[in-house]
Amino acid sequence: MHSGENMTDFLRGEFIGRKIKVIESSNSSLVGLEGKIVDETKNMFEIETNGVAKKVQKKISRFLFVEEGVVVDGSIINYRPEDRLNAKFREW
Repeated sequence: MHSGENMTDFLRGEFIGRKIKVIESSNSSLVGLEGKIVDETKNMFEIETNGVAKKVQKKISRFLFVEEGVVVDGSIINYRPEDRLNAKFREW
């Protein structure tokens, strides 16, 4: 995270363009997938890795935001990006 950025601000911020890694998922074929977020919907991240975009369901996965060193459970960010701005993240 950037200096001065707290966890709630991070979770409410823009994820597109950030490097991410799937560290846990009920879909075992996704574990270890790493790349850049190129699109986000309420339920999915689209992650580009090696020139190929793959869709990953948020609520079944845990993610490592690589550059920030932050692990996030996808179920708590299972919002449309614009709805995350006003979300209350009780877990943090």
